[in-house]
Amino acid sequence: MSSDPVYADLHTHTHCSDGTLPPDTLVRRAAERGVEALAVTDHDTTAGLKDARRAAHAHDIRLVTGVELSTEVDGHAVHLLGYGFAPGHPVLADYLASFTARRRERLRRMVQRLADQGIDVSSDTIDRHVGASAAPGRPHLARALTEGGHVDTYRDAFEQYLGAERPAYVPAPTQPAGEAIDAVHAAGGVTVVAHPGQWMPSTVLRTLRDRGLDGIECYASSHPEYLVDYYQKICRSHALLMTGGSDYHGGTGTENTELGSVGLTRGPWERFEDAAL
Repeated sequence: MSSDPVYADLHTHTHCSDGTLPPDTLVRRAAERGVEALAVTDHDTTAGLKDARRAAHAHDIRLVTGVELSTEVDGHAVHLLGYGFAPGHPVLADYLASFTARRRERLRRMVQRLADQGIDVSSDTIDRHVGASAAPGRPHLARALTEGGHVDTYRDAFEQYLGAERPAYVPAPTQPAGEAIDAVHAAGGVTVVAHPGQWMPSTVLRTLRDRGLDGIECYASSHPEYLVDYYQKICRSHALLMTGGSDYHGGTGTENTELGSVGLTRGPWERFEDAAL
């Protein structure tokens, strides 16, 4: 990664999914940290974009419409980032509304599994932690368990109950990646695979490209330099967009990467902007 300052952080979350900050606070903090362009990419919802856009105008920062979509390819969980779409487009809106309903059903099943273990978490407590989120999930339940004294820490909630193969775990809902790509494209946007890391098989990436994937998040907090170089080479070889972001959630729980610490410097941002927005 260049030593130049980050110009665009294209991967952040608000309390409309599993982050802790309201959209306007997130935008203000990004501006204070010198970020010039910001994408709010909440999980499977665009509920925070209206408030984020209003705050971006007030703080003179470029807002990129964004969303992070939970998908799968041949049994592999894959997160996709969508950018530059029309948030109100009916195809994308219907896709996201269906996903929110499935997320709420997953949360209900996890609460029931906790009850089966003798742990009762009140609906009022859960509702307070879910708050404005249109994408309720394990982070909200972990905070409720911590507040209720059922575990000592947020991390303990995952290690004892909510992590994979733990008693209250229910797999996250997913959709075939091709359907997510089609929905974002229908709304005029582009799709990028998020933080692919070391795990992504070449067959999965090839399938995504064949289904219309537009880019790769090369710059991610989980990517050491050799992975950044690796994914940059793939992007150049296949004419894919390069993006990057901090995956900032508000600095609590297990997500502590600083806002604006990872992303695109000015030159890569301008190439992304010209090609995708």
